[in-house]
Amino acid sequence: MSFHSLLKRKPKSAAATLDLPLSASDSLHREKTDEKIHAVSRTPTSAVSGAELWAARIGFFAGGFTVASWAPLIPFVQSQLALEPYVLGFLLLGLGVGSFVGMPLAGKLTEHLGARNAILLSGLASCFLLVVLSLVPSLYVECAALLAYGVTLGCLEVSVNIYGTHLENRNKSRLMSGLHAAYSVGEVVSAAALTALFVLGLAPSQAVSTLMVLLALTMVALLRRIENHPIEAPEKPKDRRGAPALSGPVSVLAAVCAVIFLTEGSMLDWSAIYLRDFADVPQEMSAVGYTLFVIAMAFSRLMGDKLAMKFGAVTMLSAGICIMLATLLALVVYPQPAVALLSLFLMGLGIANIAPIVISAASRTASMDSVKAITAVTTVGYGGLLAGPALIGAVSSALSLQIAFLAVCALLAVSLILVRRHSAVFQ
Repeated sequence: MSFHSLLKRKPKSAAATLDLPLSASDSLHREKTDEKIHAVSRTPTSAVSGAELWAARIGFFAGGFTVASWAPLIPFVQSQLALEPYVLGFLLLGLGVGSFVGMPLAGKLTEHLGARNAILLSGLASCFLLVVLSLVPSLYVECAALLAYGVTLGCLEVSVNIYGTHLENRNKSRLMSGLHAAYSVGEVVSAAALTALFVLGLAPSQAVSTLMVLLALTMVALLRRIENHPIEAPEKPKDRRGAPALSGPVSVLAAVCAVIFLTEGSMLDWSAIYLRDFADVPQEMSAVGYTLFVIAMAFSRLMGDKLAMKFGAVTMLSAGICIMLATLLALVVYPQPAVALLSLFLMGLGIANIAPIVISAASRTASMDSVKAITAVTTVGYGGLLAGPALIGAVSSALSLQIAFLAVCALLAVSLILVRRHSAVFQ
């Protein structure tokens, strides 16, 4: 037998793997994936360059920066247009609707336009639309601009997650927590910069326009340094039974992601009210709780990749959910100012790395190609982020805010059970 033909022969182990039941084959696939993700690649061709990392970071940073730039504009928009609360609520709904439209589009954009172009186009469009929103031309223009901003934001956030997991899988070491840290840093920097510009006497439109121009120039400078290429999803084994998209591992990942994002959205919209009404925190100090929450998230994400490599994904997820559950219970049972503020800070530490690990796992699931899996999990997750505050409001109106928070605790307990019962899915 020639040496050439010997190379062509399939190893017996490979043939044996093909003969295993689907569940066993998936298990072997996950074990091999787990080994790969915990070993740093020594192959120069697969190593991720510094330019690529900075390109991914600026994409995540832009998402957090623009979201945090829109929030301070809301009271200004309401007063400028003299909006009744129900009209303002209708206006704000456009952001959520737009995001749901934009997220599924991100996969198509990334595949057809390339990762760099998808991130750059959606990022620059977000900057432009925020400038339009800050000018407050009219109610109809404001509604259209906010809807369009939701579309571009959804595209941006899913595109950078697709690109980030692409870099992570190429590098064969965890990167997603560090990249998500850039999102949290963007939120903090935007809040600090806008506050400083407002103190200096700039009008909201001037302040936002200045920041958006700087962000747009930074995005162009960093993203032009990397090559533009489509993210080619590796082929996954097809389900012969024709199962729906959200089934098996993807449904588990999506469910956990939705609960985590729901909790984050609840803290964003309701923590300040809870601190004021139940924990005796003065209204002017009530926003400090969420600020501590975001700072803790940024700090924890900077260390998240190293911790996940050392302790493993399932341990990190379990510990994070347990911390969230314990601190939210403490917030309800001991509504004292010091306990409440400390609880929100610790909750930020616990929640920080869960979404990055879940989205990273979605890129390696054996039941769906990476782009579709990330898009599905992220879209369902952001559904929880958008629906969470509304559900909390409904339960709070019918019962109380404390009971609503206890309901979130129950959802966190369910997500912990899912992580422990389906641990192989999260590797």
